[in-house]
Amino acid sequence: MIVMIVSLAASIVNFENILDTQKIKFDVYSFILSMFAFGGITLGVGNLTDGGLLSLSAVLPLAIGIITGILFVFRQCHLEKPFLDVKIMKNKNYTLAVISSMLLYLVMMGGSVLMPLYVQSVLGKSAITSALVTFPGSIATALVNPFAGRIYDKMGIKKLAVAGSIFLLISNVGMCFVTSSMPLFISAVLNVIRNVSIGCLMMPLLTWGTSQVDTLKTSDASSLLTSLRTVSGSIGAAVFVGIMSMVTASSVALGENASMHGLNIAFLSMSVGTLILVLIAVIGIHEKTK
Repeated sequence: MIVMIVSLAASIVNFENILDTQKIKFDVYSFILSMFAFGGITLGVGNLTDGGLLSLSAVLPLAIGIITGILFVFRQCHLEKPFLDVKIMKNKNYTLAVISSMLLYLVMMGGSVLMPLYVQSVLGKSAITSALVTFPGSIATALVNPFAGRIYDKMGIKKLAVAGSIFLLISNVGMCFVTSSMPLFISAVLNVIRNVSIGCLMMPLLTWGTSQVDTLKTSDASSLLTSLRTVSGSIGAAVFVGIMSMVTASSVALGENASMHGLNIAFLSMSVGTLILVLIAVIGIHEKTK
């Protein structure tokens, strides 16, 4: 705690603003609309797993989230000084960065939830075993993150996005063929590949995306991208667990292999999302800026 306080104090004293700042009135209505939009959609998708597609606990929050989201966008488009300038989505490269980041977080959060379920619920192993399987991936991410910027500077966003998304696809496709009789180290290796790929893409996509808009819009670009990818991550965790649960429930004829089948199909669905990410990287992303 003391270290954090000292670091904060040092930052306030030594760091300077690199962007021009201006005082604007806080838009309470836009803030409330955004809160209900993001919260409603996230809650509604999360409740799909428990209540089903037509359950009130899922439909009501989703309806509120979608309606308030539309109202939020409409309001931002007509304000002289918007709470969040959504018009930056007209920039093609920035929009591709947003979509790519959302797909990345969708897959990332889905995988981070499914891996422990695979080890503990499907294989019946202990929490310690689950940690041993997932821990190398976390270490890999921690080691890669500090160098992601340098890799981006050297390779450029095109090559990095193509390579990262392809290795992410390989990892997810590999999990489609995992069986309960396979050694756990195979899943651990696939998880490491997944985390390295994600670590190489996460910040570079944000950096490249925000570099595509005018400097005065950098804060809007960063806020919008991080908000949307966070919501996408929450949706991914709920959706892929829901797919696994539904497939498992409908595969009772497979007996004890039903949950394994559910996991494979969930990762297959995840692979579809990753394939879209690969196609965006190969076809859509270009090095051209602004």
